[in-house]
Amino acid sequence: MNVPGQSINISGGTVNGPMAVGTGSRAVQNIGTPVATMDRDHADELLASIRELARRHDDVLGDPAPILRDTAAIEAQIHSERPDRTVLSETLERLTVRVAAVTGLVEAVTALGGLILGG
Repeated sequence: MNVPGQSINISGGTVNGPMAVGTGSRAVQNIGTPVATMDRDHADELLASIRELARRHDDVLGDPAPILRDTAAIEAQIHSERPDRTVLSETLERLTVRVAAVTGLVEAVTALGGLILGG
């Protein structure tokens, strides 16, 4: 349907994602696995692995306390009734920066992020 004054005109590029035009229209895109349906047991295993690796590599990372706080925050979120994807995403991003010096930790945090956020 073509309604005067309500249209989308795209040229010269590629657009990915939903689009909507007009009164009452909606465009919704859900990316990733809902946190509520993820494998919490596997997430707990990855968190335990991250904690252990952080303690084992304290000579490279320094004080593991910030890493342990982030893992506790992630654990609390994934076990809460309504996990907050924004909090999880921000905490995972911060955790990735904190563990950057140890490849095994980066891999574990990346796997955890993929499991939790589907990315």
